[in-house]
Amino acid sequence: MSDVNENYEFYVGEGTQLEGASLAISGTARIDGKIVGRVSVKHLIVGPNGVVQGDISGETATVEGVVEDTLTLTGKLTVCSSGRIRGKIHYGSLETIEGAKLVGEISTDWDEDSYTPKPAISDRLEAFTASLNSGNEEPADESV
Repeated sequence: MSDVNENYEFYVGEGTQLEGASLAISGTARIDGKIVGRVSVKHLIVGPNGVVQGDISGETATVEGVVEDTLTLTGKLTVCSSGRIRGKIHYGSLETIEGAKLVGEISTDWDEDSYTPKPAISDRLEAFTASLNSGNEEPADESV
């Protein structure tokens, strides 16, 4: 047997199945078996025969196997050609290799640095309108 598990804080080998798990892993987890449950991990690696089902959250992930239900990442999601993800997927950045499959609700943050959310635009419009009305004694008729 190789020392594959020495490179990971958590490792699930082929033929191993965990159900009802609730895991919090501060480093890297590699899954070559099956996990059903809640997993919070810094970096997730799902091997070619690995299956992870449930509520998965973390910074980054590399998927060669199957992920189902909810995957929420703040950083990069890499889906290899054998990777399959189905469910609600949220990521910071995305890399897919030809052959990868993603099915479900897929979202990311839309350029947070330059994107101005609608409430801020509304606030600016209200400030502009207020500045126009500040010179008038009576409020402007807004029914026009």
